[in-house]
Amino acid sequence: MDGESLIADLTEVRSRLRVTGADRVDFLQGQCTNDVRRLRPGESCYAAFLNAKGKMRGEGQVICLEDSFLLEVNPGLAPSLEKFIITEDVTIEDVSASMREWLVIGDESGKIPPKTVTFKHPLGLGLIGEKSMTGTIAEEELEVLRIEAGVPKWGVDMDENTIPNEAGLEARAISYDKGCYIGQETIARIKTYGHVNRRLVQITVEGESVLVRSDKLLVEGREVGQVTSAVRSLRLGKSVALGYVRREFATAGAKLNWNNETAEVLKVCGE
Repeated sequence: MDGESLIADLTEVRSRLRVTGADRVDFLQGQCTNDVRRLRPGESCYAAFLNAKGKMRGEGQVICLEDSFLLEVNPGLAPSLEKFIITEDVTIEDVSASMREWLVIGDESGKIPPKTVTFKHPLGLGLIGEKSMTGTIAEEELEVLRIEAGVPKWGVDMDENTIPNEAGLEARAISYDKGCYIGQETIARIKTYGHVNRRLVQITVEGESVLVRSDKLLVEGREVGQVTSAVRSLRLGKSVALGYVRREFATAGAKLNWNNETAEVLKVCGE
């Protein structure tokens, strides 16, 4: 890749699924929160896959190809999709072993390997293809960049107990204009009434203290939230974390108590 950029190898931490069949569009349209029917070959969108109660089964990119869809998703999602195939002409094939995945952060102007599918990632440009690329950034470095940017990670900041709106995914993942899909009633009710009970926020503490996953966040001795992921940011010179807090404290500048120190909400994720 020409120019200055960082390349992270995501092959082992994400899955690639190929969806084929005459009913693939209608099937995926009913499975996820975004409008895949509007996609043309080469286009993609980010989406969440929900259960009937509006909680997440998984998340990822839905990439439209000429004769199929390529899903870039969290590992383990395939069985929860396959169980909904009854009479539909749909086949889901796990192609994770034959297709590799990378994330390019920074200069994206260099040559993209042939037969490579691209998609927009919150940190840069996602690439999926058969050719190998050389990774230039360690997993720990990518984690720092992710948390500094306020991007939630499946299995860490969101899981099967998470409603996508809580994790700040509304703008990226949800279409309110599409037809019915699994979990839509819950999402529509949230839009109507205007809130969820908790929100994912970015938090920081000054000095040398380091936040840790599962640390409790308090206000006047009452627990109002919990840390989900945290790192020491050399760029900011302090500990930065993501965590859920009750909605009344999900506002930039809110002060929380952590380990008898003051933690501050920097921003609400997704806003």
